[in-house]
Amino acid sequence: MRPITEIIVHCTATRADWWASKPTSAKVAEIRRWHVQDRGWRDIGYHYLIDRDGTVATGRPLAQVGAHTQGHNTGTIGISLFGGHGSSENDAFEEHFTPEQDAALRKLIAGLKSEFGITKVSGHNQYAAKACPGFNVPRWLERKTAARSTVAQSKTVQAGAAGLLATVTTGATALGSLDRTAQIIVATAVVIAGAAFLWVIRDRVKKWAAGVK
Repeated sequence: MRPITEIIVHCTATRADWWASKPTSAKVAEIRRWHVQDRGWRDIGYHYLIDRDGTVATGRPLAQVGAHTQGHNTGTIGISLFGGHGSSENDAFEEHFTPEQDAALRKLIAGLKSEFGITKVSGHNQYAAKACPGFNVPRWLERKTAARSTVAQSKTVQAGAAGLLATVTTGATALGSLDRTAQIIVATAVVIAGAAFLWVIRDRVKKWAAGVK
């Protein structure tokens, strides 16, 4: 087995719905065709590819030097994510890839690091003036868990807003039946309760983003 010291992450630069109805094996075969027939390489350039649903497929054998990053193929493993069309080097991972791909990539990287003692993980855009893989790999690696969906996060915010609105409405209704002094006391309590509620939601969202359940 050749010495391996680094993993380099790529993307196929295909649209999110590219060949969506076809199996991962067919997609890998098409990428291999691009590399072999169109570019004249002897095999697909990547060692692993990760489909939109998180399926991990093998490409070129690990024992062979890949063809994925000019000047940095020796001693490296190339992993490519399906997707990334129209991306830029500083986009967020979830703008172009799925939570399933996030989880699969993290698991694959962890396994390869453990097996080969790899300490460095980079993105193609760190070695070339390219957007690939469509996000900043070091920054992505700092996140502890797979990306959450935007829809789920939106629902959390909506629920928090609904809870705050209910608190304010209840307080406003109570104010109308009280004297001036009592109104001031209730209003103060409502403001404090609302602030506390917002603080809890803010803290929960921060923990969620950091991967703390």
